[in-house]
Amino acid sequence: MARRSVLVESGGGLPVAPLVDVVLLLLIFFMLVSRYLPPSLQVTLPEATAAAVTDRPGIMLSIDAGGRLSVDGQLTDWGSLPHHLAGREPETEVRIAADKAADYDYIVRALDAAAQAGLSHIALETQPGKE
Repeated sequence: MARRSVLVESGGGLPVAPLVDVVLLLLIFFMLVSRYLPPSLQVTLPEATAAAVTDRPGIMLSIDAGGRLSVDGQLTDWGSLPHHLAGREPETEVRIAADKAADYDYIVRALDAAAQAGLSHIALETQPGKE
């Protein structure tokens, strides 16, 4: 009968490769789930039939009809908006989801804050229009 020997690692370390796989899967899961969380502000977007869908990474600004502001799902005030936009990469897209009943002044304030932060890629969120 042939004898078989089993190679045992000295040190008894924890295998790292399966842990890296698990962490990567958790990261992907949370990135996907975060896209489908309910918004922090209820915003009725205007309709547009010629709108294009983009999937670039960016920062989301939501403005409701009363002028309340949310940055990436977190309620904030207008005074701290430049702080939230400062230090971002110049290619970062700023998505503005303003309620169709919001004053135009709030949209201009958001555009101005983005321009002061050096962010020039700006998208206005809409909902699909009826054709």
